[in-house]
Amino acid sequence: MKINSNVKTKLSMFLCCICFLLNSCSEPVPASKIEDISDLKAEIEIYQSLTDENDNSISVILYDKKGKEFGNDSVKITVNGEKAEYKIMQQLYYGKNYDYRAGDVPPKNGSYELRIQLANGKKFFLSSIPSLKLSSSRNIIYKENAPLNQDYSIQWSGLHDVNVLYLSKSVKIQTKEKSNIETFAEQAADTIKIGPSGNYTVKKETFSKPGETLSIMSFEFTAEKNGTVHPQLLTGSSSKIRGYHEERISFK
Repeated sequence: MKINSNVKTKLSMFLCCICFLLNSCSEPVPASKIEDISDLKAEIEIYQSLTDENDNSISVILYDKKGKEFGNDSVKITVNGEKAEYKIMQQLYYGKNYDYRAGDVPPKNGSYELRIQLANGKKFFLSSIPSLKLSSSRNIIYKENAPLNQDYSIQWSGLHDVNVLYLSKSVKIQTKEKSNIETFAEQAADTIKIGPSGNYTVKKETFSKPGETLSIMSFEFTAEKNGTVHPQLLTGSSSKIRGYHEERISFK
């Protein structure tokens, strides 16, 4: 019996959806199967305020050798000696995320040290991540409101660990139909490498394009650093920390 190509395509898509749902619904590998640090990949992210080092949040996501998220109450993670909370988060449809979280953990000796204890009792160093140096947003000199017919300049100093500027724009969309409702769109941020002190100018020619006009410009002065992870963790493991000062400027 011949099967129409459209039917084949729909059948293939249906089977793919079934496989995806089955994979999403399946539970993580049993904790007893994780016998060593080399059985895991870890992705560790820390957000730290640049004005208060104790204002922070830590997230650790673990993966098994098959790349599936792993988590279990019997696996413990600590940050500078403080226990991270194990969380299971329900996602859209049937998916779940397994996450270890901690917050408001004071740095020790200028860093955050994470350790892990497996279900079999084995303990390992997991990662060490340097804390970020504090700085003040008062060191950012700018005008909160600006005209569209002039270049815009911003300057800063003493921002210490800040090394990246993310510049994003919100633009007003102009429509042909008259309406009392205004439509705005967010544009992808530009990434600019910077130092603790400097200045930056945005040319007025970039403020407007056919069909849109600049409304708000956001400057995110960001400090980003990488940490070190246990050398026997699976390939792709990483640890990083970030914090930022954000300033928003209105244009008319």
